Amino acid sequence: MWTKKERLLAVLNGELADRPPVSAWRHFIETEHDGAELFAKSMLDWHTTYDWDYVKLQPRASYYEEAWGGQFDFGNYEGVLPRCVKGPVGCAEDLEKITVLPGDQGPFGEQIQAVKLVCQGLTDDAPVFQTMMCPTSILQKLCAVNPIGRYRAASREDLMVTLMKQQPELVHRTLRNITATMAAYSRCLIDNGLFGVFYGATGLSRSTYLTKEEWEEFVKPYDLEMMDALKPCRIMVHACGLEVNPEYFAHYPIDILHWPESAIGNPALDSAPQWLDASITPMGGCDERLFGQHKAQEIAAATRNTLKRMKEIPFVLAPDCSLALNTYDDELRAFIQASRG
Repeated sequence: MWTKKERLLAVLNGELADRPPVSAWRHFIETEHDGAELFAKSMLDWHTTYDWDYVKLQPRASYYEEAWGGQFDFGNYEGVLPRCVKGPVGCAEDLEKITVLPGDQGPFGEQIQAVKLVCQGLTDDAPVFQTMMCPTSILQKLCAVNPIGRYRAASREDLMVTLMKQQPELVHRTLRNITATMAAYSRCLIDNGLFGVFYGATGLSRSTYLTKEEWEEFVKPYDLEMMDALKPCRIMVHACGLEVNPEYFAHYPIDILHWPESAIGNPALDSAPQWLDASITPMGGCDERLFGQHKAQEIAAATRNTLKRMKEIPFVLAPDCSLALNTYDDELRAFIQASRG
């Protein structure tokens, strides 16, 4: 009988387990902003209800901006995002305010406490992954740039890209401060027993957003600093959206690469052995857009198709991105049942 940790470690070692480890995640906007205890309880309830193989925490998307002074109306959500009342960065001068912060205070301290509570509250050996955005994604959020839609073209007409063009040295200084803060936060998470990090590279690598040269200059160096700071955590990189170029991450010092094969311009999951380092485990396999639409049968069929295609390839099974708030129980049960053969 395989334990959950054994199952995940097997595929991370390039071995086939009894079946692929499986999990899914979504926001709980009613509980994510009222302290570590309530947030941790919602994560534990989600885990125990569906008996997932690993826990991927889904904290509120605004906690980075809050750390640097952002203000939000938690009584007014737009989808999974609370309405931004005041973003930390509105012009180049505001970048001066983005200083190095302690990694264990404010919203970071709250998240550390939530991780501790989840680890203590588990009744199985499921590995726990905390979600962490990459430094450049955090800068994008500090600039109050709307998230790049997962399945629509990205626009380069935003404040962050403008600042990269007009004030590159100031942007680099800001990214260094963000990276130093997140590295300190990472050390605190590691000290509290965290198994791994779901590292949100978001859509920065999209062909329709940053150029390859911009990505090489403003994203990759800070990613690599974070990879070093996160040792010995297991690192699960998530590249989001269409034409997201997951091959950019093919040689990163990471354990898992998660990308949406269901989005236009992205390689199929079963193509991974042709281009992905053998030390990196592919992850994905089910289009998250099927959830929340009463499509349990389609979800089960898509999952079975993935298992068939990936029969000889060790991988982690998951939806291509976060699930809809109105995801239905029968859809989740269909996904789980199909994943277990």
